[in-house]
Amino acid sequence: MIAPPAVPSRYHALDALRAAMMFLGIYLHAVVAYSPTGGWPYKPAQLTTALDASVGLIHVFRMPIFYVMAGFFAALLLQRYGFRRAADNRFWRIVVPFVVGWIVLFPLVMFLVALGRGGIDRASDFILSGKFLDYAHPLHLWFLEYLIVLYLLAVVAVTGARVALPQDVRALLLRVFRAAVQSPWAPLIFAVPSFLAMLLMRRPWLEDPPSFVPVVRIVVAYAIPFAFGWLLFLNADRLETLSRRAWLYAAGAAVASVAYLAGFGLPIDREVAFYLMRALHSVALWLLIFAVTGLFLRYLGGHSVLGRYLCDSSYFLYLAHMPVLIAFQLLLRDVALPPLAKIPLALAATIVVLLPLYRYGVRPTFVGAVLNGRRYPGALTPTVAAAD
Repeated sequence: MIAPPAVPSRYHALDALRAAMMFLGIYLHAVVAYSPTGGWPYKPAQLTTALDASVGLIHVFRMPIFYVMAGFFAALLLQRYGFRRAADNRFWRIVVPFVVGWIVLFPLVMFLVALGRGGIDRASDFILSGKFLDYAHPLHLWFLEYLIVLYLLAVVAVTGARVALPQDVRALLLRVFRAAVQSPWAPLIFAVPSFLAMLLMRRPWLEDPPSFVPVVRIVVAYAIPFAFGWLLFLNADRLETLSRRAWLYAAGAAVASVAYLAGFGLPIDREVAFYLMRALHSVALWLLIFAVTGLFLRYLGGHSVLGRYLCDSSYFLYLAHMPVLIAFQLLLRDVALPPLAKIPLALAATIVVLLPLYRYGVRPTFVGAVLNGRRYPGALTPTVAAAD
């Protein structure tokens, strides 16, 4: 029988990784806001495709890594606190921000979009009349909705495994997982189920949900990294393997990423392209998961006051950034600058506004208690907090 992992008080590297994926999301949205491709509520007249390759590459690995971390920390919470307390933690940290965040953010986003398209009078009427509800969409908060779905599926899967599978069978499955992670070919092994999931996608990339109704193919695609993260926690000593091979996998990820991006321009048969692009996406996805996770484990495993503060702030910044970013788009709309200049300006201004708001209006309040797991004092230096 495999002994349960010894749980450290904090996985600083993985906290930093999760926060980095949040900050990358803000960058991604700042670029998409000025790109003719990608969904964004408001786009100005002047657009650019100069940074589209960075968006395409980030989209390959950002949300899969986030769901790997979500699975890892969900398993940690379950082991550390038991089901009831872990479920209560997830309710306050995930369900409440999703519901309350949408109630606050969606009308604000719709008002700003209407303001940009028709002026203050039309925007006010659009909101006050309730017409904006005809366009109800989870916005960027969809990742929380799908996380809730994955938590529910995890409860069913874990309960079912405990009831239906004998202990020695469960131990065997964990040993198989350990052997797969330990293999130097691990990214290719885990790329296989992701490739099968990608065959369900309409395009050779991970789709964003079109509405509040969960899309099965998207749930399946993200359930794979979520399950990987859960099992990785149960074999947490294998984190050392990811750290040790980080640069090897990073080299492979660079090659696979270039091949995936270059594949969009290949003049090949449509049916061949269908399978080839999904295969390249899946291989690049898992090489990037292993490489990026390994690099964070290798170099960011220590405690840092500033690092801890940024990790704590990342959740709020990601939740709140959309209306702020759109507001700066509107402010910059008539400024005589090219889109490539407006992107960093809007991005930097959004961060500059939200960090002080987090520092003074969120971190020491009940909102901070919900988002960070506890209410911190107003000082920069945090005290010891909950694991997640």
